[in-house]
Amino acid sequence: MSALPAATPVLEPVPVPVASIEAAVHIGTKEFIKGFIAGQITLSVLIFFLVKVFFLRPGEETRLELSRKRRNRKLYETKLPPRLPVHAVEANILARTQYDAQIHPVETCDWLNVLIAQAIEKYRSDTGFNNRIIHLLDDVLNGHTRPGFLGPIHITEFSLGEEFPIIKGTSIRYGEPAANLQAHVEFIFDDQITLGIETQVLVNWPKPCIAALPIALTVSVVNFSGTLAFEFVTHPDTPETYLAVSVLDDFILEFDVRSLLGHRTKVKDLPKLTALVTSKLRSVFIDEIVFPSFKKWYLPQLWKDATEEIVREELEDLVEEIKHA
Repeated sequence: MSALPAATPVLEPVPVPVASIEAAVHIGTKEFIKGFIAGQITLSVLIFFLVKVFFLRPGEETRLELSRKRRNRKLYETKLPPRLPVHAVEANILARTQYDAQIHPVETCDWLNVLIAQAIEKYRSDTGFNNRIIHLLDDVLNGHTRPGFLGPIHITEFSLGEEFPIIKGTSIRYGEPAANLQAHVEFIFDDQITLGIETQVLVNWPKPCIAALPIALTVSVVNFSGTLAFEFVTHPDTPETYLAVSVLDDFILEFDVRSLLGHRTKVKDLPKLTALVTSKLRSVFIDEIVFPSFKKWYLPQLWKDATEEIVREELEDLVEEIKHA
């Protein structure tokens, strides 16, 4: 009989302790972190040297350059393009704002009417404001311009009315005769703005104040409508610019004049006196503000010496706040 083959021995797996696995993982993590940190440091150093070589100026050269700039310090001067003629400037403005002054329709200002009405109502309801106007009028009426044949003038009535001005439309048009751009504002104001006064006409001959004629006069503006014209005007020889405001000659200005003359016997609402007062008020109004006459308001200089000092102080304070932020 043949012999049986010998049995192959079976190898049993040797168990690895858990503590050894955890130690190996811990060692691998530490080595990875060390390598990562070393790589980042190396990369940072490399970037720093590249920036220093290609972008930064050496310290000694920088000190020399700063010293030279301090000695030759010069403020930057704005280089403006050559000034164009007024008409060319206005044509450029119209082109850039896409506004055709010849065919652009009149625009409504309903929103502006509401804002103006709110402002007027605020002043009407302000007792202090009304009192200041009365004091101002009293100073003007009794100032050095009061004729010698008039006695002291006392204000007996004052009212800013109840209605509000209504702007019917606005437009930009070329004015005459300079053909500058003008803003035309069509308005209407139907109300009763009233001022009442009392005074005396003194009879100073043959001796001073021998007699006097008492006069009570109340003047109200009942209808005022027309077109306001606003225009920016630059003086040809100076940089000063002012806003010219005038009323075009198609205006309507109506007054209501009530008068009372006499001491014991009183005469009420003399037509001659009404015509005289109305004519004088219209004449003064036309001479003062009806085109080609106008009122001017100079635009404020936004950068004077005092303003420059204030702005410098504010900038310094801002820099200090940024430093300590």
